Amino acid sequence: MPSTRPFSELVAKIPAEAMERAAQRNKALSDEIDLATLRQARKLSQVQLAKKMRVNQPEVAKIEKRADMLLSTLAGVLRAMGAELKIVASFPDHDIHIQSLGKLNGKRNGRIGAPMRTNRRNTRVNRKADAGG
Repeated sequence: MPSTRPFSELVAKIPAEAMERAAQRNKALSDEIDLATLRQARKLSQVQLAKKMRVNQPEVAKIEKRADMLLSTLAGVLRAMGAELKIVASFPDHDIHIQSLGKLNGKRNGRIGAPMRTNRRNTRVNRKADAGG
């Protein structure tokens, strides 16, 4: 029958070099980084991320190079990496989590992988939304 041990005992047995590597990786993930660096830190190739997003690899490359993008696009990329996008307004005395932007769950117009068309005003529109479904 396996015995149980306190977590602190298990952590104490981890070599110092391994703890240092883990601390460095944690710091790299917690700093401000671009999407390509985040993808690499998550050990994903552009092809793997593209499959999860249901787009092709060149689209991932374009997204990673963008300086500006829709929140729904950013949410889709992060969701494919296993994260959730949270918007926080940081005031000098407190932070506010913004929730009034609507659900960024990939079911809105403009989502990655959705069939798109352009209407008469050159606005991108989701074909399924136009068809009533």
